[in-house]
Amino acid sequence: MDLEESRFRATWKRFLEVLKVDHNCSLADVCRKQHTTLGDMSSWMSRRGYSFKQARKDVVRDYYNGVAHSRTTTSSPSFTQIVPIMLSEEEFSLSGITITFNRTAECNRTHPLKNTGNYFLINGKRKIAKQG
Repeated sequence: MDLEESRFRATWKRFLEVLKVDHNCSLADVCRKQHTTLGDMSSWMSRRGYSFKQARKDVVRDYYNGVAHSRTTTSSPSFTQIVPIMLSEEEFSLSGITITFNRTAECNRTHPLKNTGNYFLINGKRKIAKQG
């Protein structure tokens, strides 16, 4: 087997490996990374009856058959746990609230306010917290 034949076989093998992970990969991308010209690769494939379209169909079919098979044998679904970011007690108690300071000023905040006793710092200004 000559060097060119070996390079084309290695490129084809790499294309099939990448295709299993990324069903949308292109032969041109794999050829570029393997330092093989797409035109020469296409000629080599046609002489041997290889088709990248058929390879893609086969990999996708095999993948979905495997997924369908694993679904029928699994007794219970698996879940991914999403762990929320924990806020400090101060941030948690003040996040997403609306505070009205007087009849003309209203402060809508989507991020936590800094609590300094009976005052709140909003844009660097101290505001008195009213209850009720």
